[in-house]
Amino acid sequence: MKKILFADQKTIDLNQCEVLYNRPFSETSLQEDFEAASGHWYIDTDGWLTGIYRENGGGLLYSKKSYDCDTIMEFDAKTVPPCCNDLNFVFKTCGWDYAKNDADRGYIAGLGGWWTDKTGIEKYPSCLPRALTPLFPLEAGKEYHIVAGSIDGHCFIFVDGQLIIEMTDPTPEDFADCGRIGFGTYASHIKYTNFTLYKANFEYRELSYPTNF
Repeated sequence: MKKILFADQKTIDLNQCEVLYNRPFSETSLQEDFEAASGHWYIDTDGWLTGIYRENGGGLLYSKKSYDCDTIMEFDAKTVPPCCNDLNFVFKTCGWDYAKNDADRGYIAGLGGWWTDKTGIEKYPSCLPRALTPLFPLEAGKEYHIVAGSIDGHCFIFVDGQLIIEMTDPTPEDFADCGRIGFGTYASHIKYTNFTLYKANFEYRELSYPTNF
Protein backbone atom coordinates (compact mmCIF):
# COMPACT_ATOMS: atom_id res chain seq x y z
CA MET A 1 0.00 0.00 0.00
CA LYS A 2 1.61 3.26 -1.11
CA LYS A 3 -1.15 5.80 -0.53
CA ILE A 4 -4.05 6.01 1.85
CA LEU A 5 -6.92 8.41 1.21
CA PHE A 6 -9.15 9.53 4.06
CA ALA A 7 -12.72 10.77 3.99
CA ASP A 8 -11.75 13.89 5.88
CA GLN A 9 -9.40 14.96 3.08
CA LYS A 10 -6.16 13.51 4.40
CA THR A 11 -3.73 11.75 2.08
CA ILE A 12 -0.94 9.70 3.59
CA ASP A 13 1.95 8.22 1.63
CA LEU A 14 3.60 5.68 3.90
CA ASN A 15 6.76 5.93 1.82
CA GLN A 16 7.02 9.56 2.93
CA CYS A 17 6.41 8.83 6.62
CA GLU A 18 9.34 8.55 9.00
CA VAL A 19 9.88 4.99 10.23
CA LEU A 20 9.92 4.91 14.02
CA TYR A 21 10.24 1.15 14.53
CA ASN A 22 10.94 -1.68 12.11
CA ARG A 23 12.70 -4.37 14.12
CA PRO A 24 11.66 -7.95 13.28
CA PHE A 25 9.90 -9.83 16.04
CA SER A 26 12.25 -12.12 17.95
CA GLU A 27 12.73 -13.28 21.52
CA THR A 28 15.32 -10.51 21.90
CA SER A 29 13.13 -7.71 20.52
CA LEU A 30 10.16 -8.99 22.51
CA GLN A 31 12.18 -8.77 25.73
CA GLU A 32 13.93 -5.47 24.97
CA ASP A 33 11.15 -3.47 23.28
CA PHE A 34 7.83 -4.70 24.70
CA GLU A 35 6.02 -5.19 28.00
CA ALA A 36 3.61 -8.11 28.39
CA ALA A 37 0.97 -6.66 30.70
CA SER A 38 -1.44 -9.59 30.53
CA GLY A 39 -1.82 -12.82 28.62
CA HIS A 40 0.87 -15.16 27.30
CA TRP A 41 3.15 -13.65 24.62
CA TYR A 42 5.96 -15.43 22.79
CA ILE A 43 7.67 -15.83 19.40
CA ASP A 44 6.40 -18.95 17.64
CA THR A 45 8.64 -21.28 15.66
CA ASP A 46 7.61 -19.50 12.44
CA GLY A 47 8.84 -16.15 13.80
CA TRP A 48 5.39 -14.67 14.41
CA LEU A 49 4.62 -12.76 17.59
CA THR A 50 1.89 -14.79 19.28
CA GLY A 51 -0.59 -13.88 22.00
CA ILE A 52 -2.95 -16.17 23.90
CA TYR A 53 -5.61 -15.42 26.49
CA ARG A 54 -7.81 -18.42 27.28
CA GLU A 55 -10.17 -16.81 29.79
CA ASN A 56 -12.99 -14.36 29.01
CA GLY A 57 -10.68 -11.39 29.26
CA GLY A 58 -7.89 -9.54 27.48
CA GLY A 59 -4.19 -10.03 26.94
CA LEU A 60 -2.17 -6.93 26.04
CA LEU A 61 1.40 -6.31 24.93
CA TYR A 62 2.71 -2.72 24.91
CA SER A 63 5.78 -1.04 23.51
CA LYS A 64 8.10 0.10 26.27
CA LYS A 65 8.75 3.31 24.36
CA SER A 66 6.19 6.10 24.23
CA TYR A 67 6.20 8.08 20.98
CA ASP A 68 5.47 11.80 21.28
CA CYS A 69 3.62 12.05 17.96
CA ASP A 70 0.70 10.63 16.02
CA THR A 71 1.58 7.18 14.74
CA ILE A 72 0.49 4.65 12.11
CA MET A 73 0.87 0.90 12.60
CA GLU A 74 1.37 -1.49 9.67
CA PHE A 75 1.47 -5.26 10.17
CA ASP A 76 0.13 -8.65 9.10
CA ALA A 77 -2.00 -10.70 11.49
CA LYS A 78 -4.26 -13.72 11.77
CA THR A 79 -6.11 -15.82 14.31
CA VAL A 80 -5.10 -19.39 15.06
CA PRO A 81 -8.09 -21.68 14.30
CA PRO A 82 -10.50 -22.47 15.76
CA CYS A 83 -10.23 -18.96 17.25
CA CYS A 84 -12.08 -16.35 15.19
CA ASN A 85 -12.42 -13.35 17.48
CA ASP A 86 -10.60 -10.28 18.81
CA LEU A 87 -7.58 -9.59 16.66
CA ASN A 88 -6.73 -6.45 18.61
CA PHE A 89 -4.21 -3.61 18.65
CA VAL A 90 -3.81 -0.32 20.51
CA PHE A 91 -2.33 3.10 19.79
CA LYS A 92 -1.92 6.47 21.50
CA THR A 93 -2.16 4.64 24.82
CA CYS A 94 -0.63 4.95 28.29
CA GLY A 95 -0.21 1.20 28.68
CA TRP A 96 -1.33 -0.85 31.69
CA ASP A 97 -2.61 0.48 35.01
CA TYR A 98 -1.21 -2.04 37.47
CA ALA A 99 -3.06 -0.47 40.41
CA LYS A 100 -6.41 -1.05 38.70
CA ASN A 101 -5.22 -4.18 36.84
CA ASP A 102 -6.72 -2.79 33.64
CA ALA A 103 -5.74 -1.00 30.43
CA ASP A 104 -5.00 2.69 30.91
CA ARG A 105 -6.09 5.55 28.62
CA GLY A 106 -5.86 5.16 24.87
CA TYR A 107 -7.49 3.86 21.70
CA ILE A 108 -8.31 0.16 21.38
CA ALA A 109 -9.05 -1.23 17.92
CA GLY A 110 -9.69 -4.65 16.47
CA LEU A 111 -11.29 -7.12 14.11
CA GLY A 112 -13.85 -9.73 15.18
CA GLY A 113 -14.52 -8.09 18.52
CA TRP A 114 -17.14 -6.65 20.85
CA TRP A 115 -18.60 -10.18 21.33
CA THR A 116 -20.50 -9.84 18.02
CA ASP A 117 -17.77 -10.16 15.35
CA LYS A 118 -17.45 -6.42 14.74
CA THR A 119 -14.52 -4.36 13.52
CA GLY A 120 -14.09 -1.16 15.44
CA ILE A 121 -12.28 1.47 17.45
CA GLU A 122 -13.03 2.88 20.88
CA LYS A 123 -11.46 5.33 23.30
CA TYR A 124 -10.68 3.65 26.61
CA PRO A 125 -11.71 3.65 29.46
CA SER A 126 -14.90 5.59 28.71
CA CYS A 127 -15.48 3.44 25.57
CA LEU A 128 -16.73 6.67 23.96
CA PRO A 129 -16.41 7.66 21.26
CA ARG A 130 -16.82 4.26 19.65
CA ALA A 131 -17.23 3.22 16.02
CA LEU A 132 -18.24 -0.36 15.10
CA THR A 133 -19.28 -2.20 11.97
CA PRO A 134 -20.56 -5.78 11.44
CA LEU A 135 -19.81 -5.56 7.70
CA PHE A 136 -16.28 -6.99 7.92
CA PRO A 137 -16.47 -10.42 9.61
CA LEU A 138 -13.22 -12.01 10.77
CA GLU A 139 -12.28 -15.35 9.20
CA ALA A 140 -10.37 -17.85 11.33
CA GLY A 141 -6.83 -18.41 10.06
CA LYS A 142 -7.00 -15.82 7.28
CA GLU A 143 -4.01 -13.48 7.07
CA TYR A 144 -4.81 -9.77 6.99
CA HIS A 145 -2.63 -6.76 6.14
CA ILE A 146 -3.56 -3.97 8.52
CA VAL A 147 -2.76 -0.25 8.58
CA ALA A 148 -4.18 1.66 11.54
CA GLY A 149 -3.56 4.67 13.73
CA SER A 150 -4.68 8.16 14.58
CA ILE A 151 -4.03 11.74 13.51
CA ASP A 152 -5.22 14.35 15.99
CA GLY A 153 -8.14 12.20 17.08
CA HIS A 154 -8.99 10.89 13.61
CA CYS A 155 -8.64 7.11 13.98
CA PHE A 156 -8.79 4.57 11.16
CA ILE A 157 -8.34 0.93 10.18
CA PHE A 158 -7.40 -0.25 6.68
CA VAL A 159 -7.48 -3.99 5.93
CA ASP A 160 -5.91 -5.33 2.74
CA GLY A 161 -5.90 -1.82 1.27
CA GLN A 162 -9.54 -1.06 1.99
CA LEU A 163 -10.74 1.54 4.49
CA ILE A 164 -12.95 -0.49 6.84
CA ILE A 165 -13.79 2.06 9.52
CA GLU A 166 -12.79 5.45 10.84
CA MET A 167 -13.69 7.47 13.91
CA THR A 168 -13.23 11.09 14.88
CA ASP A 169 -12.72 11.90 18.54
CA PRO A 170 -14.28 15.36 19.06
CA THR A 171 -12.15 15.95 22.16
CA PRO A 172 -8.82 14.25 21.53
CA GLU A 173 -6.65 14.34 24.60
CA ASP A 174 -3.05 15.40 24.49
CA PHE A 175 -2.10 12.32 26.47
CA ALA A 176 0.96 13.08 28.55
CA ASP A 177 3.37 10.16 28.14
CA CYS A 178 0.66 8.23 26.29
CA GLY A 179 2.25 7.47 22.96
CA ARG A 180 2.66 3.74 23.34
CA ILE A 181 1.36 1.18 20.84
CA GLY A 182 0.69 -2.50 21.19
CA PHE A 183 -1.16 -5.69 20.36
CA GLY A 184 -3.96 -7.57 22.05
CA THR A 185 -6.17 -10.63 22.19
CA TYR A 186 -9.41 -11.19 24.07
CA ALA A 187 -10.33 -14.83 24.74
CA SER A 188 -8.45 -15.69 21.58
CA HIS A 189 -5.16 -16.81 19.98
CA ILE A 190 -3.59 -14.24 17.61
CA LYS A 191 -0.35 -14.00 15.57
CA TYR A 192 1.43 -10.90 14.21
CA THR A 193 4.35 -10.27 11.86
CA ASN A 194 5.97 -7.68 9.53
CA PHE A 195 5.40 -4.79 11.93
CA THR A 196 6.40 -1.22 11.06
CA LEU A 197 5.54 1.91 13.03
CA TYR A 198 5.46 5.28 11.26
CA LYS A 199 5.28 8.89 12.34
CA ALA A 200 2.06 10.14 10.76
CA ASN A 201 2.64 12.60 7.94
CA PHE A 202 -0.19 13.75 5.68
CA GLU A 203 -1.35 16.27 3.11
CA TYR A 204 -4.79 17.73 2.61
CA ARG A 205 -6.57 17.26 -0.72
CA GLU A 206 -9.53 19.13 -2.10
CA LEU A 207 -12.76 17.18 -2.48
CA SER A 208 -15.68 18.16 -4.69
CA TYR A 209 -18.48 16.51 -6.62
CA PRO A 210 -18.39 16.69 -10.41
CA THR A 211 -21.37 18.25 -12.11
CA ASN A 212 -23.43 15.30 -13.34
CA PHE A 213 -26.99 16.65 -13.61
